[in-house]
Amino acid sequence: MNGIAARSITTPLGGRAVALGVVLLILLTGCSGGPDPQGAAPASSPAQARESVVAAEPLREARKGWKMFADPNRLLSFELPAAWVVQPVKVESGEYSPNSLHYAVRTADGDLVAELHTGIIRKFPDCAQEKSVPYTVIASSPTELVTAADSTNTIEPRFVVRLMQGFTFFSSYGITDQVGGADGRACVLTNTVQGPEKVGRFSFGDAEAVAPKSPADTGPGTLTFPTIAKAEKHFDSQQFRTVQQMIRSLRLSGQQ
Repeated sequence: MNGIAARSITTPLGGRAVALGVVLLILLTGCSGGPDPQGAAPASSPAQARESVVAAEPLREARKGWKMFADPNRLLSFELPAAWVVQPVKVESGEYSPNSLHYAVRTADGDLVAELHTGIIRKFPDCAQEKSVPYTVIASSPTELVTAADSTNTIEPRFVVRLMQGFTFFSSYGITDQVGGADGRACVLTNTVQGPEKVGRFSFGDAEAVAPKSPADTGPGTLTFPTIAKAEKHFDSQQFRTVQQMIRSLRLSGQQ
């Protein structure tokens, strides 16, 4: 996180107050957005100035023992434990819109617990009903997000933990505004929400989507469980409850 510190300039009071006043008047006139002596355009437009005012709105306070994170333009913010860190991450081009945001959240021990991505434009595969697999929702709770979703195919954003049945149970968690699938079956489950124009479709969880994999494609980054009961026990831990609180604290601009 980068901060910009404002510098103050002090001058002693004395017999040159008039001259100093003239200098200050010239400086203030030059910063007022008027014509540049060299004919250059003003540095910013009125619209840009209004946007900067909106971006400078104060953030809400974090709960005790936590801190607040916001992107440089304050399009979004969320709370996280004071010892956890937020790091920018690189993503593949072509899957996200320009100027999208990408962050990873890690515990004090360096464990990756969630990633946040905005401007998601990649498509998630559909499949025929006969190729779908059963899935199980083991946790679902509403969030306070206000989004741009306005469709009969969407629901109010919810934090969910779901399992997809393959040769084992594949798990995933995050925020979604999409119903999983008909009759408790699906080919892929998405953890995405449609946000306002400047944010676009976004994700905050362990993955943007989950789908069953073959044994050869199941690596150490894929969290699987042999039974639903073992998955329920894992997601009932204190650390995961902390992860859930962090993700559910996400707010978008104007909702601070």
